[in-house]
Amino acid sequence: MRPALAVFVVAVVAQWLLPLAGVWRHDRVIARGTLVRIECAAPDPYDPLRGRYLAVRPTQGRVPKPDGMADRGVSPVWATLVAGDDGLSRIESVSLEPVSGPTVIRLVAIRPLWASPAERDTVVVEWPFDRLYLNERLAPEADKLVAGKRTVAEFRLLDSQAVLTDILIEGVPVRELFKRQAE
Repeated sequence: MRPALAVFVVAVVAQWLLPLAGVWRHDRVIARGTLVRIECAAPDPYDPLRGRYLAVRPTQGRVPKPDGMADRGVSPVWATLVAGDDGLSRIESVSLEPVSGPTVIRLVAIRPLWASPAERDTVVVEWPFDRLYLNERLAPEADKLVAGKRTVAEFRLLDSQAVLTDILIEGVPVRELFKRQAE
């Protein structure tokens, strides 16, 4: 086999294996992961490049600064989530070192350059998900359903990886609300 043909075959195989590996990891988290619910806001923006989706913004956007974190910059952190009496989870602790557990999630912590004195002992966290895609026709209707109502993001956690599975509006999955309206 000529070297150019061998390189071509390897490239074709890699082109198929890499996306399939991502799908496999995603499905594995959904199948085996721990179910977690957090309170969030979910407005429906329109983005001409990404289409319509529900933007997921967890309400817990700031946490205490972990020991050893620099005064400025961006760092990966591992947060331990604990469920409250209402079934919603909150971040209990944050660590710069990897920790394990069924409700540990990897986040990105940001120390802003200009923090007020009250915010100096906290960091802003970015969650690994920020949108739930919906049918183009249903997304504007979802925006009306979400307005002013309690919104909860439901996701699965496995090995610190999270996959957003649904949005609950007043305790009912958003897709179920659309099925009810269609009937």
